[in-house]
Amino acid sequence: MIPAVGGLIGVAIIIFCLIQLGIKKESAILVIDERFKWETPWTIEIPWQVLVVGFLFFGQIIIPILASFLSLNLTALGLRGTAFYILGTYVALSLGGIGVLYLSIKSFFPLPKDWFNFSWSSNWIIWGVGGYLVALPLVVIISLINQNIWDGQGGSNPLLSLALEGQDIVVLAIFYFTAAIAAPFYEEIMFRGFLLPSLTRYFPLWGAIAISSLIFAVAHLNLSEVLPLTVLGMVLGIVYTRSRNLLSSMLLHSLWNSGTLISLFLLGSGGN
Repeated sequence: MIPAVGGLIGVAIIIFCLIQLGIKKESAILVIDERFKWETPWTIEIPWQVLVVGFLFFGQIIIPILASFLSLNLTALGLRGTAFYILGTYVALSLGGIGVLYLSIKSFFPLPKDWFNFSWSSNWIIWGVGGYLVALPLVVIISLINQNIWDGQGGSNPLLSLALEGQDIVVLAIFYFTAAIAAPFYEEIMFRGFLLPSLTRYFPLWGAIAISSLIFAVAHLNLSEVLPLTVLGMVLGIVYTRSRNLLSSMLLHSLWNSGTLISLFLLGSGGN
């Protein structure tokens, strides 16, 4: 019921923004032009370095190697042990990625205005909640199209499947923290806080938003979810570009992941 109402409000917001675009033109919310570009002091090699070393190499090679040294049997760990393992590996990935990011850009300190901006005093809640409401109908429509493309065989997040299976409050709390707090914090720093502004040195803002959104989707390593995740990434990118506040896109991201987890929990409870 709540997602349906939220989706209807989102449709109304989209219609309002389109009407405003036709009336106000240059001052409309949807107008994203060169006024909103970031001053980027580094070249394209730095984003590639951060993504390849900090995100892919660290996440897909270093962490699995370290995990193999521990010789953990996830089956023997049980559901709670597996949940803690997933949280631990994600925190390690986040710390490693942010560490690589810091080392890659520290020679450019102090950074120009609006880089990695966190502000509790601005209207970040309005941008975050509004962006979430807009994302609801857009991602649902794209997901329906996506299901037809993949013939209903779209992938699912194994973390969410475990949450649906377990119905254990400790497990659900760990999964919620991972999906709704840790993931938005890390991914928004990497993709909206760093990658998107970096790309504005070489592309128009809309192009930077689109490319960073596609990379965000591909980085989830789930080919069948690339389309809906790209659309979600674009909404996140627009919200961050206009609000100039990472708290707004983190809130949107957290609301999205929270809604997914809660929906699956309710489905699991109903099924039981």
